[in-house]
Amino acid sequence: MVMSKEATAPQALGSRIDVHGHYMPPAYKEALARHGMTDKLDGFPAPQWDEEIQDRYMAGANITQAVLSISSPLAYWGDIAETVEVVCACNDYGADYHKRRPDIIACGALPLPDVDASVSEVRRCRDRLGIRQFSILTNSAGIYLGDKRLAPLMEELDLEPTTLVIHPTSPAAIVPGVNEGLPIPAMEFFFDTTRAVTSLILGGDVHRYPNVRFLVPHAGAFLPVLSDRLDNLAHMLHFEGVDVWGDMAALYYDLAGMAMPKQYGLLRQVTDLSHIMYGSDGPFTPLSGVIHLAADMDAALDDATAEQVYRQNPQNLFDLCA
Repeated sequence: MVMSKEATAPQALGSRIDVHGHYMPPAYKEALARHGMTDKLDGFPAPQWDEEIQDRYMAGANITQAVLSISSPLAYWGDIAETVEVVCACNDYGADYHKRRPDIIACGALPLPDVDASVSEVRRCRDRLGIRQFSILTNSAGIYLGDKRLAPLMEELDLEPTTLVIHPTSPAAIVPGVNEGLPIPAMEFFFDTTRAVTSLILGGDVHRYPNVRFLVPHAGAFLPVLSDRLDNLAHMLHFEGVDVWGDMAALYYDLAGMAMPKQYGLLRQVTDLSHIMYGSDGPFTPLSGVIHLAADMDAALDDATAEQVYRQNPQNLFDLCA
């Protein structure tokens, strides 16, 4: 959806750094078109994106810096050679975009489910493109975060301080005949986020890779609700070395979507304020919605909390300049 140029933020909104925004490089849009995915993605209306639209979002919501990633479904349709080609082209575009616009931070995409190709792309991004942060879907062709098959990739990411931005996608399997009228992102994205991050925690990856800072989307999805249950079950079932509460507190979380006030309140019970930051989810959330949700957030946060959530925390996580 192309947003109206008249959509602007109320004067009351403070400036903010957006850690959950999306972009659609030309190579990605071309790949979606080849696979007949120009109208809907995961059953949700596909948005329009270009650099002018990105500028309107940033001006409209008083976003001074934006961390962008490629959303679901990314670029795997069964042909890994195509995936590698598309991902490399997208990362080249993202690196150039950042060079032209230092206020844009593009996360490196990964050509999963091919782990070896993903390791190579991490090295290329770091050595040739200057990209130091990466994005990953909750699962890639059914391989979830926490799966030991991803160990070579995680070990490569852990070689230096790295922020890994997690984004939900369609689950590996969906129960037929249940809530079929809802687009997949409405509920299944939350289930898949919860599934993937629980796998990270119970598999020990959160503390196995101390240089990887995991950024969990949408205020942790259902994790805060399940935290007591998971902690007790981990003890009852003798998950050796697993610290559910400690690991949840160590993760980072964005507030993209409708996080205020209930999700935010629960999230504050499982992690420190320093691990929470703002996200717009544009352009999948229309600009008018981004502005409305930001205003709700402004109303709920005092000045000191807003300073941390909007500016200080993302600056610390991504080593951004003020």
